[in-house]
Amino acid sequence: MMHARIFAMFLVATALLVCSTMPIARAGEPGASAPLVIHVIVPLCSNEQIDCGSPAAGAAGNLRTNLYWGALFGHRRFFDRKQSEFARIDVARGKGALLERAVYRRMIPGAAEGRTIEQIVVLDAYHGASIDQAVDMFWHRATHGGVVHFRDGEKDREVRVSIAGYAGHNRLMDGVELPAVPKGRATAIPSFVLACASEQYFGPALRAAGSETLVMTRTLMAPEGYVLDAVVRAIGDGAAPAQIRGAAVKAYAKWQKLSESVAGTIFAKTE
Repeated sequence: MMHARIFAMFLVATALLVCSTMPIARAGEPGASAPLVIHVIVPLCSNEQIDCGSPAAGAAGNLRTNLYWGALFGHRRFFDRKQSEFARIDVARGKGALLERAVYRRMIPGAAEGRTIEQIVVLDAYHGASIDQAVDMFWHRATHGGVVHFRDGEKDREVRVSIAGYAGHNRLMDGVELPAVPKGRATAIPSFVLACASEQYFGPALRAAGSETLVMTRTLMAPEGYVLDAVVRAIGDGAAPAQIRGAAVKAYAKWQKLSESVAGTIFAKTE
């Protein structure tokens, strides 16, 4: 079963959209329950901020070659691979700092009274030079919730975000500060941050604002597609935070060719 606190929030969102007296339909059908939506902010790697490995990998506006988007283990490229459990349902050019939005779907059988749950992952690529805007967008999403829009075949869809994610350079390590918000906001949603030392820099502030932190890190790390894929699949499978962390550790160990004990020192332990 989905982790209790996350599932409770998910049920509230569903209840707002679906009358409790109606039968739960399969996701994608008329009257279907609300999808599980994970919105991930991805600021592109910039050689002006960190060493991204090469000029192409650190070209802050190049979607095709950037380390965190179109490169071998970039987020869009990893979700687009043939072996992915997710199917891409939309890709659209963004505006301003938002360069591109890619949307993926995974159908999860056997949940919610035997009905299929639709899991949607929305990846937003931000120009690396606009990383401060990306941080602000993630912070607002985690502390306020909200909706995202995309095309699904011939339909325009608006869906409420269940979980907020961030995957990229930890801009707070450069001295940037998070915006202030009232503590314990009722509209905050669960979140995760795949960035270097995210627990120290993001964790306390997120939790003080009412956002449950699902996966955070303690040390330097590579926030690449394989670890994000493992995290969102574990969330979709209903894993508890400790299990989500375990999935991240296993994926990181596999793709970085580390032992799981070493990989385990990178990710903060959850309560």
